[in-house]
Amino acid sequence: MNFLKNKIFLYLFFPLFIITHKLIGQGKTFVTPDSTRVKKESTKTEIKGPIKYEAQEIDNFVDEKKTILVGKAKIVYQDMTLKAAKITINWETNLIRAEGLPDTIWVKKENGKDSTRVVQLRGTPEFSEAGDVMKGEVMTYNFKTRKGRVLRGRTAYEDGFYSGKILKMINPRILNVSDAEFTTCDREKNPHFHFWSEKMKICVNDKVIAKPLVMFIGHIPVLGIPFAYFPIRKGRHSGILIPRYGESSLEGRYLKGLGYYWAASDYWDVKGRIDYFEKSGFLFRGDLNYALRYKLRGTISGSWTRKNFDISGQKERRWDLSIHHSQIISPTMNLAVSGQFVSSGNFYRNLSANREQRLRQEIRSNATLTKRWGGSKSITVNLNQTRNLNTDEITETLPRIYFRMGQFTPFPKPKKQKGKEIESRWYNSIYASYYSQFIVQRSKRKNVPDSTFVENRNSGWDHSLQLSSPQKLFGWLTFNPNLNYKLTFFNKRKNFFLDPGINTVKDYEEKGFFSRQTFNFAASFSTKVYGLFRPHFLKNVMFRHVATTSLSFGYSPDFSKGKYGYYQTVEDTLGVVHEYDRYSGSIFGPTPKGGSKSLNISIQNLFQMKIGEGDKAKKFNLFNWNLSTSYNWKASQYKLSNLSSSFRASPLKNMSLTLRTIHSFYQVDEEGKTINRLYIDKITWKNWQSIFRTRWARLTYLTANINLRLKGNAKSKTTGKKARTNEQASSIENLKNLPGDRLDMDEGVTGFNIPWNLTATLSYTDNRYNPLHKSRTFWANTNLDFNLTKHWKISYRARWDLVKKEAVSQDFVFYRDLHCWEARIVWTPTGRYKRFYFRINIKSPMLREIKFEKGMGGRGLYGY
Repeated sequence: MNFLKNKIFLYLFFPLFIITHKLIGQGKTFVTPDSTRVKKESTKTEIKGPIKYEAQEIDNFVDEKKTILVGKAKIVYQDMTLKAAKITINWETNLIRAEGLPDTIWVKKENGKDSTRVVQLRGTPEFSEAGDVMKGEVMTYNFKTRKGRVLRGRTAYEDGFYSGKILKMINPRILNVSDAEFTTCDREKNPHFHFWSEKMKICVNDKVIAKPLVMFIGHIPVLGIPFAYFPIRKGRHSGILIPRYGESSLEGRYLKGLGYYWAASDYWDVKGRIDYFEKSGFLFRGDLNYALRYKLRGTISGSWTRKNFDISGQKERRWDLSIHHSQIISPTMNLAVSGQFVSSGNFYRNLSANREQRLRQEIRSNATLTKRWGGSKSITVNLNQTRNLNTDEITETLPRIYFRMGQFTPFPKPKKQKGKEIESRWYNSIYASYYSQFIVQRSKRKNVPDSTFVENRNSGWDHSLQLSSPQKLFGWLTFNPNLNYKLTFFNKRKNFFLDPGINTVKDYEEKGFFSRQTFNFAASFSTKVYGLFRPHFLKNVMFRHVATTSLSFGYSPDFSKGKYGYYQTVEDTLGVVHEYDRYSGSIFGPTPKGGSKSLNISIQNLFQMKIGEGDKAKKFNLFNWNLSTSYNWKASQYKLSNLSSSFRASPLKNMSLTLRTIHSFYQVDEEGKTINRLYIDKITWKNWQSIFRTRWARLTYLTANINLRLKGNAKSKTTGKKARTNEQASSIENLKNLPGDRLDMDEGVTGFNIPWNLTATLSYTDNRYNPLHKSRTFWANTNLDFNLTKHWKISYRARWDLVKKEAVSQDFVFYRDLHCWEARIVWTPTGRYKRFYFRINIKSPMLREIKFEKGMGGRGLYGY
């Protein structure tokens, strides 16, 4: 809890400025009675800028040595302002006093009919500085002894409110407060909860000491401690970490996060914590953070446990360590290091509260050094290790060197000669890029028969060159050829032989220096075709169709042929010839097989509409419809690939529709299996009518999604209290700013304005790859949020299987705004995680751990 912080000193020290310097206000110059004393003291305070004042009445009493400002008195110095109904400066006693004045007002009684006269203070002192405000009934300050006092002071800082019956300033750095209170409830009188201390000592920018400290809910004390200490230093500072209490079905009650934070310097800090679990034991955690701006930063964290999850009762000692370091060596060179180490493979699975971390199957250590120069050129050196937590298998790369030269022009366009522009040639648009990587890899894997580990080493050097040259033909056709060439060096390859005794093909590794060259070529043609249509019955409406057609030809040879030497054939004793890749299992992947000579066709259709003419015209995208397929001459069967199509439209502002289909051009047999025979083979060209009677393609897959987003307000006539505005009712955050008692049970249901939000999704899938075994799914997801009243918000989440006509999951969330508190109920009535969860807590982020929660079901307190 941060109590008043360093602002208290400014609140009480500010009046000294008023009486020790010349005041300028209302176009007059006011000189204090003792000009000599003022001049002497002014050399110490170093006031910057004028001090202005104003009041309805200004009286200077020379004999009594007093100055009195009455009626909306106001004194301003830079960004500090003091307001009060009356401000009195006593030059003889060196005292300044700001106070309110009594006033008689008429106040209605509870019956709403009669009124009584009540004496109240008006114009009570208010001091503000840089947006922070402090109020009190009386503020006094002695500028000679430099001591001050505030009677029943109240101020706000961050999201808390602080008050005290009497605040005394012992010196500019120490204040004593009696009957001190702190709360995040914005009710000035009778807050719903507060912390109270009979005596409190505040050391500005250092610490707060309270004795005792009692928590009240309403007027009822619920928790108390005899002594409390809170640091209030600026920025990072050392201090005790407050633990978090909870309960789980596996480990019972727990206390997490109890520890100490040590801010050793501006460049590094240490945080140590301990977690205690009733049924298992202790978990110790530590974190070291360091940072040097524009140079380096990093984290070293680890944990050690003596928790026991073994049914046999044997205790285990386990630990983990995580290291992350990044460093900027120069503007073009960076270093990044990260590593994770654990004592056992099941460490995270048993001890981590993070679900993703529990599911992690491997840990990685990595170090990367990157150097950049010349814009697109860079080199990266990487060392890494990956360890499988289940099998203890290890893969290491020591090192991986990656060189990249981004896109560049081998034949750039010449510069101007003698001030004349040189015409560009076709070869000036040739672009090239080069990539190279060298890898040394070692792996340790478990041998299945005897569970021993076998070590394997690989190394290689890969080079990749890409060339492209986009050209514009005839002003409307784009032609883009591409050539990809790859050269790879290996330190070993496989040799295959037949063991005639068992008629089995075996292999052994041949070490040496080997190379593999692969390449492929592609060329694409693309253009856009526009079509316009203006209906006669709609004068200001026009439709446009934009069709982007693309044809691309790709060629890749069959590198399994004997002339390349990358594959080896072995004939077994039965005369069957087997073909094996000599580089299978290598670090750069297997050798491409089969080759391809294909033609890819795609058509993208965009339909648009325009309403109006000129600058006032409005354009809309109606829908997109895309088609694509390809044909591979080198494929042994199924040369024609499936026809893929997609459709997307937004017929309404809050609605979107997507549809995707896949059609096959090949027939199926009696068992529903695809055979290498096209549907169009049934067409007899002598009978032209068979073109329309014969199926051309078969639908194999369809998926459709409809997304709907709606929001609005359910309204009725107001017969009671005035209905809230939409903005006030739609946000729970805004509810805390509404006036009135939030614990009031008057929900205003006689006249309501209920904002609601609905998101619904329908998803349909039809799988017909095997027409004899069709499968389909039909899901409906619904998210509904609405404010039932100004304090109640209800959310409903559901997923329905419309094929089986049952609910897969349902969640009801009831949220109650309790002004400075909040309550939440989560109820899952069906499904695997059937549960009930309740929680009530303080809304302020700094006090959210002051809570009560209860849960039951499959997930218990972890349910929300």
